[in-house]
Amino acid sequence: MSILIDGYCANGFAAVRDAVRHNLETGEEVGCSVAVMSDGKMVADVWGGFRDAARTRPWTRDTIGNPRSIVKSIGALCILRLASQGRLRLDDPVAVHWPEFGAAGKENLSIRTFLSHLAGLPFADSAPRGSMYTEGIVEAALASQVPEWPPGTQPCYHSFTYPVFCAELVRRVSGRTIHDYERDEISGPLGAEYWIGLEDHQLELCADFIETPGTPSNEGFKRNTASPLYRAWTPMALDETYNSERWRRSLFVGHGNARGLARIFGALACGGELDGVSIADPTILADATRPAWDGIDFMTKRHFRFGMGFLVSCPPFPYNGNPRSFGHIGTGGTIVFADPDRRLAVAYVPNRMYPSALQTPLAQRVIDAIGHCVD
Repeated sequence: MSILIDGYCANGFAAVRDAVRHNLETGEEVGCSVAVMSDGKMVADVWGGFRDAARTRPWTRDTIGNPRSIVKSIGALCILRLASQGRLRLDDPVAVHWPEFGAAGKENLSIRTFLSHLAGLPFADSAPRGSMYTEGIVEAALASQVPEWPPGTQPCYHSFTYPVFCAELVRRVSGRTIHDYERDEISGPLGAEYWIGLEDHQLELCADFIETPGTPSNEGFKRNTASPLYRAWTPMALDETYNSERWRRSLFVGHGNARGLARIFGALACGGELDGVSIADPTILADATRPAWDGIDFMTKRHFRFGMGFLVSCPPFPYNGNPRSFGHIGTGGTIVFADPDRRLAVAYVPNRMYPSALQTPLAQRVIDAIGHCVD
């Protein structure tokens, strides 16, 4: 079967296209997009393969994927922008802006603590199965939740509740939905194809998200009742395929392509500004991308280093090997990161859930190719 690869590579970056071609032609990948920003310039923007499991619909320039947990970093970035605008302080108690959140002993829990995955609130237990699409249910459940342990004492990846927190705090502070705020303040000004909650005209751009049976995290979400992920994701319907219209419209879910994510992280790699558009104060960004903790995560039992919304280079996700690189990953194989020392940003957005919860060999092949181009 002929595999179409399209896009652009600057002189010296042809190896990026070759790596993408290898992933697709071996059949390991179905469809994907890859983009690289270097010192504020797009030096690679490549896409190829297919949007669907049957491999009948080509992945095109405008195709967008579901990069899963990347939404956590973009949600956090919205809050960092609000801080940059002076509309909140990261050390404010959340309850200053969201009074109901102060219940159950959380009156002094700070925005910083939640953004750092240290709030002890990975669960929203009073939200029933399938309730994540009903406005207000999971937000109220999170506000009333008793912390699982004293805040600040246990590193724990807030797998489900993190986007809920970001969306509601942004709404409380800005008066806008996180979709509108992110579009108007970040993606729109940067010309970046990434959105939290899709509009009508964007739905037709979506590639199918292709589940792979046996993927550890997906088993935890849906079937392994002993897993803390199962408890965390109770508000999600068990029949969710991550392709439903309600999933794609949800304000807790983001969609985009590598080009869009590379532009956002390209700005972060350059201190928060790209093409004259500032999305974060450099001092606040530096604070957010320093590790708040470095240790074993309760949820996944892996060794992570987390800042405020950003997964800093760590053993499962070393990115390009620079310990100061920061970004995020998404279940299935998506990865995006910024290297502030090289002013480099890399994004890889596939549509097939790779059966591993680590930095996948497919992404690693592309990252290694980029390393050879910039060294």
